[in-house]
Amino acid sequence: MVCGLDETDRMIIRRVFRRRWVSRDAFSYLHSVYPRKVSTVEIAGSIGASRTSVLGALRGVSTGYREEESLEHFGLVTHEKQVVNGRPVTVYSLTRQGFEEKDSTCEGLYGSMPNTLKTIEC
Repeated sequence: MVCGLDETDRMIIRRVFRRRWVSRDAFSYLHSVYPRKVSTVEIAGSIGASRTSVLGALRGVSTGYREEESLEHFGLVTHEKQVVNGRPVTVYSLTRQGFEEKDSTCEGLYGSMPNTLKTIEC
């Protein structure tokens, strides 16, 4: 996990957000519910993506989403295990750094992307 985002990290995140709308929208959704912790099922339902794609964007998976380009790798998202109705559930939330990066450097993270994103408000 990286302790702070330098310009190289921001360039990678901009590229990921351009190529992977699920990463961008999952990040934006987590920002909108911060500091609440939510499951991948809730995120997926809210942004219209599959649970597997959301998991890949948050933590990285072997196909399609590389771990080194995941939101968790950059320290923007964290996860923890909880028991809900007797069943183990992994929940996700933005870290304080993730929340502050979106707030303070929205333009820097999203770059010169067109303002047609359905969930991001800069």
